[in-house]
Parts: sequence; structure tokens; C-alpha cells
Amino acid sequence: MYLTRIEEKMFSGEYGEVVEKAIRVIVKVGEALGAERLVKISHAHISGVSYFNIGDEGLELLEGFSNRGAMVSIYTTANPYSFAGLGLYKDDELIRKQAKIIESLIRIGVDPNSFTCTPYKLRKPFVEEHLAWAESSAVIYANTIFGARTNREGGLIALMAALIGRTYYAGMHKLENRRASEIIVTLFDVDSILVASLLGLYIGRIVHDIPYIRARYRAENETMHDIMIRNTLASIATTSDLPMAVLEGVTPQSTYVMEKDETISVDMKELENIDIKCGSDVLLLGCPHITLDELEILLKDKQLNLLKKYGISKIIVTVPKYNEKSSEIFKLVQKVRERYSIEIQILPGACAVVSNLKALGFTAIATPHGKALHYLQNLAGAKPCAIHV
Repeated sequence: MYLTRIEEKMFSGEYGEVVEKAIRVIVKVGEALGAERLVKISHAHISGVSYFNIGDEGLELLEGFSNRGAMVSIYTTANPYSFAGLGLYKDDELIRKQAKIIESLIRIGVDPNSFTCTPYKLRKPFVEEHLAWAESSAVIYANTIFGARTNREGGLIALMAALIGRTYYAGMHKLENRRASEIIVTLFDVDSILVASLLGLYIGRIVHDIPYIRARYRAENETMHDIMIRNTLASIATTSDLPMAVLEGVTPQSTYVMEKDETISVDMKELENIDIKCGSDVLLLGCPHITLDELEILLKDKQLNLLKKYGISKIIVTVPKYNEKSSEIFKLVQKVRERYSIEIQILPGACAVVSNLKALGFTAIATPHGKALHYLQNLAGAKPCAIHV
């Protein structure tokens, strides 16, 4: 692999042991994927920050880096942590270890206001900007919506890339690999988060290459439209390893190539059965994260009446770390409690999927999010069921 003079100095250890280790990992991965050089990046996003995911070994690695003075060289954000980061468990040791993971990441330069699976809400990528992002739902969103260039990295690779400000030039970083080869046409209107999610889960299962999606999204406002698209893309990335899709009229045309025009029509009957009778009175919102502004739009009286009909008595909302509870949100929480007898718990910087929900007493959870529907049972120990939102 060709290395610039600065990269050669990194590789030979002139910038320290941590930088040397990081660039050697990136080079080795790049060589395995046929990369001939590295490319500078301007934003890295690290996943795998829940203690339930990385355990003592991951904590030891992060503490080792921070204790040796490691520091990221570019803007770096991180994924949400487990509910232990909010002190919700009785296990003090678990809470302490999750706190140490967060502390180590902040010490090496991760934005302390990030800890979200939607880093594009903190910093919007631009067309053809090179990134090194982990977190499947963020990767597919960056490539599809913004036309940025990032592979679907593992958390460790994203961390190494953050330390040197570079990644390998292969995969989604090269235009010739961003080829859409199957046209997906929906024969129905995508008019809710749940339908958007089920469509994404289905597309992820049937396609083998980047899909070109022609779908009719019907939303009351721009915010709801964005939430539905976000959930379609997150769901595609959940049931496939795809780092990108092409949305007709949305994805910048200069950032992909059409290879062939095989068309697949999708009827509503082909989506998964919608089960709203799982026996749970708890609703999960925020997988991917939603903002507090989006929550206000979601919880209109019409929707709250529907949730009450379904027997929902508690709503858990996971939001980005940077979100603060405004007076408007307090008013919303109070109104929902008094008028609908529904409690709302807002959890900033956290993620239900990477938490042990069974240990918190949750046996089943209702949600409209495809990612949560797919992962909750196996990763968090709670049975998921679909609900219209």
C-alpha cells in the first residue's frame, strides 16, 4: 500500500505507540480489501460502547488507550451506551464499568454531547465527504441521504481511524462500488413508522446489492417524513449488510451508478404480519434515536388516543445525549400523564437494544421501529411486538 510521508512516520512509530498500532490495523484491513492507499476523513463515529457488548476486554482496551494519552485527531462521536450509563440497574459494579467506558471515550476526545446513533443530527455530512462510521443505521443514512462516503465499519476500526484521521480507500469510498442494481417499487403508500420499518426489513432480506427504491412516502409534515425514511434505512441495514441504498429523488445523483434495471414490486401483503397483541403496556420510541422536537410531533392527541386503545401505560424514549429537557417537554409529559394516564421516561444517550432489559423487569416491549423489532429479543432479552406509530 502507498503511504504518504506522514503516514510512513505514523507507521514507523514516530507519532507514538498508539498511532502506530492504529495505522497498522487500518493498513492491514485495507490491504485485505484491495485498497492501494489511505484517504483522509473528517468525522469518525464509534460503536460498541455498551458494557453488555464489549465487556471487560473492551473496557480494558479503551482504558489502556486513554491512560497512554491517546487522542483522536478528527471530530469523533460515539454510539449510545446501555441503560447502566443512567444508573438504572441495582448492580453497582455494572454501573461503574459502564461509566468507565464513557469516561475513557471522552478522555480520548469523543464529543461528550454525542452518544447517539444519529450523529448526522450533531454534524451534517456533505456530499462526497469521507467518513469512518460504525453503526449500521448511521452509515446507510450518511451514504443514502447525504451522499457521503463511509464503509460500514466495526467499532474498533472506526476508533483506529479516528486516532489517525484516515481510513482505507476501498468499498463505499470509491464511486465504482456504489452501484444500484435492483429497483424496488412499492405498490402502497408508506404512511407510518411501522410500515416504513417493515418495508426496510423486507428489502434487506430480498436484495443482494444496493437497491434503488421508488416508494411513496405519505407524511403529515417534513419531520415525520424524515423519521419514516430513517426507519426504512435502519431496517434495511438490520436485515442485511448493505451500507447504502438509493432513494429516488433523495440520494444525490452524482454519488451512485445505476448498473441494471431489474425491477422488484413489493405489495403490502409481502411485509411481515403486524402483531399488536404481545401483552406489553410499554412502548419504546427512539431506535434510531429521535429528538425531543420529534417526540412532540409524534405524540399528538390522535396518536395518544390510539396508544391508550392499545393499552400502553408507559413510553420509554431514547434521545441523543445533547438533548435537554425543555419546558415544553415537561408540559407534554405532564399532559400525557394527566389526560391519558401514560408515563413518559426520557433516556438521553442510551439505547434499549444494547441493554439487558430482562434484568430491569421488561418481558415484552411494543415498538414501531424495525431495528428494535429485529434485535430486542436476542440482544436485550425482551419480546418485541409491532405497533402502529
